[in-house]
Amino acid sequence: MNDKLFKLQNILKVKQSEKDVIQSEYQEAIEQFEMEGKQLYSLLKRKEDLEESIHNRISTRIKVEQLMQQQYFVTNLEKSLLIQQRKVSHARAFMNLKAEKLKEQAVECKKYEKLVQNHTNMLQEKAKKLDIQFLDELSILQFTHQPNR
Repeated sequence: MNDKLFKLQNILKVKQSEKDVIQSEYQEAIEQFEMEGKQLYSLLKRKEDLEESIHNRISTRIKVEQLMQQQYFVTNLEKSLLIQQRKVSHARAFMNLKAEKLKEQAVECKKYEKLVQNHTNMLQEKAKKLDIQFLDELSILQFTHQPNR
């Protein structure tokens, strides 16, 4: 019986170490998502500032060449934004996948924790029954060997 408990505990240790690995992968995915999100925010901020600058220059008169150059920058910035939005979406999907794997692994660990706990409880119950049986036999022996009978 103790051999089975030992095996269950070893499996639980393996499952927990797998969970730890998945947890670190999930943390890395979160960091990647945050980094991509910050880059997207930075690009959006640059686009907003550039558009505001164009708007201000238009009201104060601007040369057509400068306006075309500014518009070219905006177009390139919009292309960069689309690429960055794809990266953010990919990072989000990857992060969600890792979160799901972590959740599954946590459930798996809980199952083995429960098995170990149930097996430990069963062994404790058996030990209690053996103790009670031993005490009963001891009392019967003492009763049968009493000289005042």
